[in-house]
Amino acid sequence: MTGSFSFRIPYQRLTGIAGLLFIFILWYVQGVSAKSAGNHLDLGLFNQRINAKAKVFVTTDGTVSAQKVFSAAFQPNFKPLPKRYFASSRATYWYLMDIRAVDLPDTGKWYVCFSYYDQITLYYQSGDSLATRTAGMFTRNNSEGVNDLSDIPFTHDELIDGRYLYAQIKHSSRKKLIVDPYYTSENSIQFYKEYSSRKFFLNQIPFYLFTGGVLLMFFYFIGFYFIYSDRLFIYYSLYLLALILYIGARAAFIQEEFRMALPHAIHIYNDVMQVFVNIFYLKFAQQVLNAKTDFPKLNIAIRYALTLLITIVAFQFAILVFKPFSAAGPFIIEFQRYFMIVFSLASYVYIIRHYKKKVVLYLVGGSLFYLSGALLALYLWEIKYMMLGTSIEVFIFSLILGYRTKLVEQEKKSIEAEMTQVKLTALKAQMNPHFIFNSLNSIRAYVISNETKKASDYLNKFARLIRLILYYSSRDFILLKEELETLRLYIELEQMRYRDDFGFELKISPAVDIGKCLVPPLILQPYVENAIGHGLAPKTGEKKLWLEIAKKDHSVVFAIRDNGVGRRFSKKVNHIKDQKHESMAMELTRKRINLAGENLSADNKIEIIDIEESGQSLGTEVRFKLPIQTT
Repeated sequence: MTGSFSFRIPYQRLTGIAGLLFIFILWYVQGVSAKSAGNHLDLGLFNQRINAKAKVFVTTDGTVSAQKVFSAAFQPNFKPLPKRYFASSRATYWYLMDIRAVDLPDTGKWYVCFSYYDQITLYYQSGDSLATRTAGMFTRNNSEGVNDLSDIPFTHDELIDGRYLYAQIKHSSRKKLIVDPYYTSENSIQFYKEYSSRKFFLNQIPFYLFTGGVLLMFFYFIGFYFIYSDRLFIYYSLYLLALILYIGARAAFIQEEFRMALPHAIHIYNDVMQVFVNIFYLKFAQQVLNAKTDFPKLNIAIRYALTLLITIVAFQFAILVFKPFSAAGPFIIEFQRYFMIVFSLASYVYIIRHYKKKVVLYLVGGSLFYLSGALLALYLWEIKYMMLGTSIEVFIFSLILGYRTKLVEQEKKSIEAEMTQVKLTALKAQMNPHFIFNSLNSIRAYVISNETKKASDYLNKFARLIRLILYYSSRDFILLKEELETLRLYIELEQMRYRDDFGFELKISPAVDIGKCLVPPLILQPYVENAIGHGLAPKTGEKKLWLEIAKKDHSVVFAIRDNGVGRRFSKKVNHIKDQKHESMAMELTRKRINLAGENLSADNKIEIIDIEESGQSLGTEVRFKLPIQTT
């Protein structure tokens, strides 16, 4: 159609190829990384990393003293470290490290390297007494020489009894494996501050690929939002952004910078971003499912879930500000994880049992891949499974959005075709060509701005109005109820055209029975059209139209009032416009009113009143009477 606008891109094909390529590369590189992770890199002195083979003693008794733990009689209480053992916020972990057990070379300074625990205290010999060095994520002042919040220096001269080191570990902030520390040389520490090993680099590639791929998708679909103005695209884009900030930010160089700058906040950040991922996922799912209409019960459940998640985010920020060392944070996040697992699985069962459109099954399928990856990452302690599951989910969700875009384009074509048919019908009905032109332009504006639902609604109302006009135009009289129904439809169209720029109020006297009273068809519309076009349209500020219907003696009195610019201003604004059609329509209506009220006195038939106050126009009112005729 001439003057129409459309946007065409190979969205399904481009999305599909990009998504498959993204998943394949991620899978391949993760395989290479995993294989390379087992390779030993021979870098001589720069690759000195020796497992400590530490033993551990766990206690929840806060009265156990360091002197008691260090005694020779207490050593049998230390046991080998289990393979998978998670820290408890209520426990204290004592490490016993025997340097002779690993045959550590007696050369210069060494470091004992721990995981990123909240508080680490290393006990060593200093002359005739014991001394400590502290490290850890939540330790306010790490000792001098500590590297990366977890690597604590020592020399052979500082060994207790010439062979032992003891360490006390406390960890309450987040779920954490208790793992065996290792020893590394000062040369290795200095080397890896400046350089990265091939193994380290390969292990980071999946993070870079994931971040790059999802970032590409983010910009791709944020562009679609600006093209189609569909909230589905903005929620999906925000979901992708949250994934980048949650998973992509786990790349080592980002984590290291974050950890050194804000060690107290890094766990809060990861937890909050995890909750944001779930929030935007639920908003996206709500849109895909059309939950408000197709799954009303699930929609209510999602709203409650969103409220809970937003409350958790607020709670996490409160912890960060008021009590950053609280153990309540990890408990809340753990609850959130298991709540989302149970809620998701229950929702998928409900969707499968009640779905109406097959496209929602893609949502379930993609979500199950994400959930599987998240569960594997949670229980195997390996984030790459979550990245792989998320990548497959992103690909499947992209197909959903491609399908959604296809439907939008098809709906646009359908509206364009229907507009042509309606235009022909309207011309046959001899409607005001300006009104037809303006209405079609309004529909086209909705289509161009991708508000296809509004365009379809406008077109349906417009077509219905035309059918009513065609039907009533062949009759001499219609019920007042039918006249008001047609008029209300016309006013709704004008309100949509002016983007709800004016209000409308209808007052009907109880003495008037609109179900029995007869009037000439379309007797009110020309005056209403004039009030809207010449009174309200040029005005700024609040605009309103009133229609009052009352009974007086043996007549029905109609009063059409607006708070527009008034007749004098309207004439100044519109003096150069072609008033031929308006004048003809008003004249024909005047003649019809005169014919219908030929028994009434001429002075009382049509009255136009300029409403003014202190010389300022407050609007215009048109009054006329029609004799009461009933069925």
